[in-house]
Amino acid sequence: MKLPASRHYRADLFPPPAPVAGMPAATPRRALHTRRIVYDSFARDDGLFDLEGRIIDTKAYRYEEPVRGVREPGDVVHEMWARLTIDGEMTVRDIHVSIPGAPYPTCPEAQARFRTLLGLGLARGWRRAVDERVGGTLGCTHVREMLYQMPTVAYQSLGNWSLRTAEGFETIADRIAVQPRFIDGCHSWRADGPIVAVMFPDEAVPKRDQGNT
Repeated sequence: MKLPASRHYRADLFPPPAPVAGMPAATPRRALHTRRIVYDSFARDDGLFDLEGRIIDTKAYRYEEPVRGVREPGDVVHEMWARLTIDGEMTVRDIHVSIPGAPYPTCPEAQARFRTLLGLGLARGWRRAVDERVGGTLGCTHVREMLYQMPTVAYQSLGNWSLRTAEGFETIADRIAVQPRFIDGCHSWRADGPIVAVMFPDEAVPKRDQGNT
């Protein structure tokens, strides 16, 4: 399966946009907790790629912790950073984890253990490998949760046509060996749906029964 040659298709080849469900008005309430998780990816000058994630937890109320004492609204509960350096085949070439904000002074002791993920691949078995090497008392729950999503970040950054058609990235895209593996991964990319029929006709299948989708 190859990426589609065109970066754009005529609108009339696809069905019209489906209705978007609105969010109902919320019952009166008060804020409790905010978790912000941000991922960024970068194409490095040496041909590798950096995937960076950061997680920040805050509370909307005043409370007290056993070690850090009283915490005011907006004070950081958790702040964790992770940077994975990968190649075009999504192999981890380098990894760094930093825990500048944590409720216990021993939390940063887990940072170095994430180096055991060096040399692993994001394409298959990543979550299982993370659990095996830095699961439980070997690592940090919140860093693990952040790392679980790194394959998705990698695919969004390297594994589709966006980088291949982006201005100025042609030579980098030529070195990317990853092919799309998203067919039947979600509703829109179902093999018997209209999107695959237009963009990957060789992979399209006849309409399946509702019970088999």
